[in-house]
This record gives sequence, C-alpha cells and structure tokens, in this order.
Amino acid sequence: MSDIITVKHEGAVSTVTYTNPPFNLLDIEVMDALVAAHREADNNPETRVIVTRSGLEGMFSNGLNPMVVIGMSEHERVDMFRAVGRLVHGIYALKKPHITVCNGPAMAGGAVWAILSDWRYMDAERGRMSFAESKVGVPIPEALINIIRGVCLPSAITDVVLMAKNVSAVEAKEIGLVDEIAPADQLDSLVAKQCERIARLSPQVLAATKHGIRARVLRETEKMLAATESDFDRFVTQDFLGEGLNAFMEGRPPVFTK
Repeated sequence: MSDIITVKHEGAVSTVTYTNPPFNLLDIEVMDALVAAHREADNNPETRVIVTRSGLEGMFSNGLNPMVVIGMSEHERVDMFRAVGRLVHGIYALKKPHITVCNGPAMAGGAVWAILSDWRYMDAERGRMSFAESKVGVPIPEALINIIRGVCLPSAITDVVLMAKNVSAVEAKEIGLVDEIAPADQLDSLVAKQCERIARLSPQVLAATKHGIRARVLRETEKMLAATESDFDRFVTQDFLGEGLNAFMEGRPPVFTK
C-alpha cells in the first residue's frame, strides 16, 4: 500500500498520509494498512507526535466504498465491519499524541477514523463531518459512541449519533467534534505549533496520561475485536445496510421496513 499510504518521520513528528482519489475511500486492505502505518509511527523511538493527513486537495475521507460494500455477500460485509473494529481499536490505542488534519469532508467511516485522534483540526470552509451510519442502515457500536461522547457536547450527541447530522466545520468546533478550524492556508501552521507544544513535554508522562484517559473505552474496543458474533451483524443484510446504500447510490430516501 506504499503508493497510497505513506509514513514520513521528521524529527519529533511522524506523518501518515493517505492519498486515494477521488474520495479517500476505505476498504479492508486500506483500513488494516492504515493501522499498520500508524503503529509504525507509534513505535518509532524518535516520534513525539503522530499527524494523520489526506493527500487529496479538499477531501479527508468519505468512508467505506459503497460500491464495494453493495457487491459483497453478507459474510463479506461482516468481515468489512470487523475491519472497521480493528481500525477503531488500532488507532484509538496509539500511545503517542495524535493529531488528525481534516482538510475537507470526514464522512461516515471517514468521521470514525478522524474522531479516534487526540486533536482534530479542520478546514473552516471545506470541512464537514457526519457519522452517517444510521442513514445507511447500521447502528454505531457502543464503544464508538463512547469515543464520540468523550468529545461531543451532551446536548448534541443525539443529533450527531442517532440522527447522523451533517455538521459544518463551524458547528463541529462548537460541539467539540473538532478542536480548531482555520482557512486551508493556515491549517499547517496550527498543526506545527501544536506539535511543538507536545514535543516539549515528557513522552512517557504523555503516554501514561493518555492511557489513563482512554483505558475504560479501550476495554470496550478490545471486546469489539474479541467478539465472534454480535447483534450488529444482523444489520448487514439487504433490509438494513443494503437498502441504505442502494438508496444512497440512487439518490433517494431509504425505505426501512424494520
């Protein structure tokens, strides 16, 4: 995957960049490779902070590839969402401080990927975020809900998680989904300043403190990995995910009968 996922180590900063035009879509191979790339950065002894970026202009990630998922069998769809679980746990479990730069929309699986970091910086004009799972017919697992709840204002969590609200960069900042917003030409400066602040602090202290912040939810993400079956699996059928994705691709409202 070296052609679309790169890891660059520069002093105290390791940068993971994903470039897969036009929408940085995700599949099983990509998600597992993203986890591996971030672990490489986490294990680099010189790294003090990890930065996740998109290599595409004005686009972070639109999530899972809908055409791929539509063509899958139910068994294959279960495997796809097992890979989402590996992504969630693998990125959330990083020991070192982690920044995500959302230079454009972070939608569905893209929003899931972005929310796993410690800080999120977003393009003030082109950035958007939506956990669109309920619109395509799948629930958000409890562990991921608790990750979102850890940053999102309580008054907004129902709209964000239950109703899959598509929020602008301004609203994402107001409700806590992102930490800072800025024009595209100022994002790099903001990120660089935060990296400098992080690099001044003890990496061992930061790792221990980060683990303390995340330990409870990490136990929940570990359970996601260990589960051989889950109530979630029944939602990959045509009645749920199939109808949601077909409706999305056809540009119509979904018709859920269950």
